[in-house]
Amino acid sequence: MPVKCSRCREADSEIYIKYLRQYLCLNCFNSFFESRVKKTVEKYRMLSKGDYVGVGLSGGKDSAALMTVLKKLYPDKRYVAIHLHHGIDEYSEDSYFKAKELAESLDIEFHVFKYGDELGITIPDIKKTRYGRKICSTCGFIRRWALAKAARELGVDILATGHNLDDTLEVMMSSFIAGDYESIYRLRPVLPPFPPNNYWKVKPLINTPEYEVLLYVSFNRIPVKSLNCPFGDDARSMRRKEVLRFWEDREPMIKFQLFSSFTKKLIPLLDRVYGGESGEVKVCKLCGGPTLSDICSTCRRIEYVKNKVRVKS
Repeated sequence: MPVKCSRCREADSEIYIKYLRQYLCLNCFNSFFESRVKKTVEKYRMLSKGDYVGVGLSGGKDSAALMTVLKKLYPDKRYVAIHLHHGIDEYSEDSYFKAKELAESLDIEFHVFKYGDELGITIPDIKKTRYGRKICSTCGFIRRWALAKAARELGVDILATGHNLDDTLEVMMSSFIAGDYESIYRLRPVLPPFPPNNYWKVKPLINTPEYEVLLYVSFNRIPVKSLNCPFGDDARSMRRKEVLRFWEDREPMIKFQLFSSFTKKLIPLLDRVYGGESGEVKVCKLCGGPTLSDICSTCRRIEYVKNKVRVKS
């Protein structure tokens, strides 16, 4: 016999949320999911009246859920979906069409940043260079750089990304192991503008578990890409997320406990070290973004890959 929803006590439940010890129907789950996003946005003051909001829309579940819920909760905002086309054959085409489908269904401006046109290289080109063994991390550098460049060119006030709770904790774990505390500091829910960038960076899904994001897009039939990146099968981040899931099976609240310690205890400590100026900030001669030297590290990587591609062609 179907179990009734723990909240409305009328509809049949669709999912069991272990850490809540509650069975939820589709409507109550949606309300729970959207309410948490709204509380996060308001707690950290992520949006304000009149903002022009850029949303990184990859075609994956996280950015699709973010775009959908922001449009539903804050329909008065002006949005632009920023899609990065990596040039990875069928994978990138699948991602592009699903992202475009969602943006059109929500009546949102759709901007495409195509690596082949904008950079002169694609992600598969990296595989042919010394960065090929760490292609996922190099792709991450370029992705952040490309989103920043697109945000500057579009003139958005806010750049929202779909980083979920699992993403945040995995990066925190990896950065801690590497001793990269500055990266941990930059995982904050809200990051102020870093000149010459003039937009705020926000993460409205930062305390939403990845599994619940998957449920939200599945239950609501939100279009998302169906193919996996051919370069990401052995990504270290996937292995470390498995560790978190193993831990969560035994301690259902552990992810939220880690996030609470991160925001309430670790961030204030790191703020004393990284909250001020970290050196003279310049403008990169190639991309116009922030750098401590004449050319930013990502532009140097891109130029290196371009040179290697020219030599081999």
